[in-house]
Amino acid sequence: MNQLEENVVNSFRLAKSDIIKLQSDVIGLSQAQERMVEIMDNIKSKQSDLLTVKKPVTNGNSHKKVFVVSENGKKFHIKECPFAKNIKPKSRIVFKTKATALNRGYKPCRCIA
Repeated sequence: MNQLEENVVNSFRLAKSDIIKLQSDVIGLSQAQERMVEIMDNIKSKQSDLLTVKKPVTNGNSHKKVFVVSENGKKFHIKECPFAKNIKPKSRIVFKTKATALNRGYKPCRCIA
């Protein structure tokens, strides 16, 4: 085998080893991605558990609060809040519980205790 043929064979060997290393790296990245997805799912599950508020036991005489948010808004308010009163009826979204508004991603206004 002459020098040129040896150089070509050696180049192919190097390319093959590079390809094998890249395959190994891709497999490692894929496994890491799967682990990260599992971790994110666990975090989301724990986060939704934290945001779920248990209903308080009432004797039936308490006044139920209504929470409202504008369909374009980021914060929710009690119905009596001055900001809530400025929301037009056609763009108003009503929630029966604070937990529902929180679970939908809205932040509470200062009027919410």
